[in-house]
Amino acid sequence: MSRLFIVALTTALLGFSATDLAALKIIDYQKKLNPRFAKRSRKSTRHIIIHSTEGSLPSSLRTLSRGKVRRRRYVSRGGHSHYLIAKNGNVYRILDPKFRANHAGVSMWNGLNGLSDHSLGIELEGYHNVPFTDRQYRSLKELLRILQKRYRVKDRDVLEHYRIAYSKPNRFHRKRLRGRKRDPGADNFDRRRAGLTDAYPRDPDVVAGRIGPVPDPVQVARKSPPKAPARPSRKNVKREDNGSSAPPARNDEKGEDKDSLATAARKAEKRRDNGNLKPPPADPSRKNTITARRTAWKIAGRQYKAATTLYRLPDGRSLRGHEIQDWSDIPSGTLVELGVDEDKVVSADRAEVLLPVVGDGMSPWKIANVLHNSSFTYYLYPGGRVLAGHRIERFADVPAGTRVLIAYRRVPTPSTADPLGEDLDDVYLSHQTLYLLPGGVLQSGEQIENFAKLHRGAIVFTKVE
Repeated sequence: MSRLFIVALTTALLGFSATDLAALKIIDYQKKLNPRFAKRSRKSTRHIIIHSTEGSLPSSLRTLSRGKVRRRRYVSRGGHSHYLIAKNGNVYRILDPKFRANHAGVSMWNGLNGLSDHSLGIELEGYHNVPFTDRQYRSLKELLRILQKRYRVKDRDVLEHYRIAYSKPNRFHRKRLRGRKRDPGADNFDRRRAGLTDAYPRDPDVVAGRIGPVPDPVQVARKSPPKAPARPSRKNVKREDNGSSAPPARNDEKGEDKDSLATAARKAEKRRDNGNLKPPPADPSRKNTITARRTAWKIAGRQYKAATTLYRLPDGRSLRGHEIQDWSDIPSGTLVELGVDEDKVVSADRAEVLLPVVGDGMSPWKIANVLHNSSFTYYLYPGGRVLAGHRIERFADVPAGTRVLIAYRRVPTPSTADPLGEDLDDVYLSHQTLYLLPGGVLQSGEQIENFAKLHRGAIVFTKVE
């Protein structure tokens, strides 16, 4: 077989010209596609959607091609993107662009519903709050040039996932709302570096009233120092066994009442531009927004201090329940979100899983409750020592700074020569499997970049079902 024939065959299979192949390093990953994935043509190609994987290359490739895994079972059949661009600039082709990829989910743009039927999906390896690499932007720019030319997609019709995704009506809101997705990051993805010079100045669906804007707290200016924390009514609060009380009530401005909140809301409404793609303010009457009479306790109950309860402050900061020490600092207009997965990204330098930490009033009992002394609860001491709860004699001696891992069990450290971990059980790539690495860094299976270089001293925990 001649070399010329091989080049021609490769070009035909990948759907690119020889010039295109020279500009991009494309790795055909279609052979890994889930055999149960049903290939079918798209209705049209009107958009290209940019995503971020929110995980490392190994787990992302497996998820996009084979499907999503929950509790050790596949809950989808793969085909979740057409391309993935790795940090080193390599382009992985997950699915032939002539087929429909299930990547956009619940989505709408300019009145068009279900954008998976009308778009191509490109994933960028990385996170919505960590900058993408120069190599990724170069590869993305070239890939977009090729695809836009072939499918006649304008710059303004290349959209980020967060722009098109929306939440269906539920018990927290009665209408469809933007804000269901954050990738690839409103302040993180640079369209110009991707060669995109045009964009919609406003969200056409928000302007038309088809979808509500992204919910965000109404900013209420402080008029005087806050009052002292107030305790909730005894009849509504059950004291914990260790004697700790319920959270203090929200401290608001002196003399602030419903009228002042309503006035602030009206002023905020006048400033709002419903078509602006930046997150606009939310309605203060929402049941999960803190007001003068609606405290964190009334909204979240016993979950008010949980790591999975997220507080979005009016100044743009986000804090989790277990991170808040001074509740008098939480202002009116703070949006409370329940059951939010713990953020894994803590900086641009490294991705890491965050855990509740002992100290500043957070005892092992407060963190783990009845599981504080369980064999399925692990304490990661600051010095590197790891102890299960049932092996600790005096919990008062657990030092401050100890991280607490609840409802996990230890499993053997995997060994493989394959950087992508293709020969490993799916559990090792799961976001619920945690790796304690040298130096105390804790990463999930989704965040391991190279399984072949995994340190032998890594301690692995998997979630107890």
